[in-house]
Amino acid sequence: MKLIFFTNPNKPNAAKLMEELVSVAEARGIETVSVRDDEGLKELLNIGCDAFCVVTIGGDGTILRAVAAAAPKHIPVLGVNMGRVGFFSEIGTDGFPKALERLLSGDYYIERPSMLSCSVNGVSMGECLNDFSIHRQELSSITQLDLFVDGDEIGNVMADGLIVGTPSGSTAYTMSAGGPVVAPKLDCILVTPICPHSLTVRPIVTAADSVVRVRLRCVCRLSRDGQNIMVLDPDDEAVFKKAEMTAEFIRFEKRNVFKLIREKLK
Repeated sequence: MKLIFFTNPNKPNAAKLMEELVSVAEARGIETVSVRDDEGLKELLNIGCDAFCVVTIGGDGTILRAVAAAAPKHIPVLGVNMGRVGFFSEIGTDGFPKALERLLSGDYYIERPSMLSCSVNGVSMGECLNDFSIHRQELSSITQLDLFVDGDEIGNVMADGLIVGTPSGSTAYTMSAGGPVVAPKLDCILVTPICPHSLTVRPIVTAADSVVRVRLRCVCRLSRDGQNIMVLDPDDEAVFKKAEMTAEFIRFEKRNVFKLIREKLK
């Protein structure tokens, strides 16, 4: 078994904790590789590293970056929470020795939440686990866009932006913007305006195989799981749909998303 350890070096004590967890794993005869930046993780996985899983030390942001690199290679992620929320994390900082024993004995299962893909003018912008979002470029401006679902015109959206998210993302930015919390077993796509300037534009829940198309009327920014990736110009078209790949998480216990919301987001 080989484990890749991936951390956020900007978090206090993260590097030290990673060294401690690596020592625990190596004491059991497990091969380890340590990575501290996104590009290093992507490069390691792209050269065909035969890792059993990626162990992340940090918060949800660290996990999202690990998933972006690991999902295309079908490598699962085990999250060790050092963040405030840690919604995707499976264990706390003191739970690794027991988790390691369960991994070695095969006492776990793989959760495979859906992801979204995005293309702009026919060019792929990659995949997300939580959401893609379109934001206004200037603080004083309003985002204007035309929204279509499965070819049907929803209308012109005037708002601070628009979020296109997954069921996993329903408890993240989508929820903060007034969108619904979706049970994990419901496979769908969520479309949520951010502070809409119209009473006729409300959050939309559409089928998992739907195609969401957005035509821009102004300059905007496109983000993927909270990371800005490009500027969108007027007449650009962004298309969102369910990705062919899924994320993969190592889980030890059945997760109750509503209990997690009460505990993590209170």
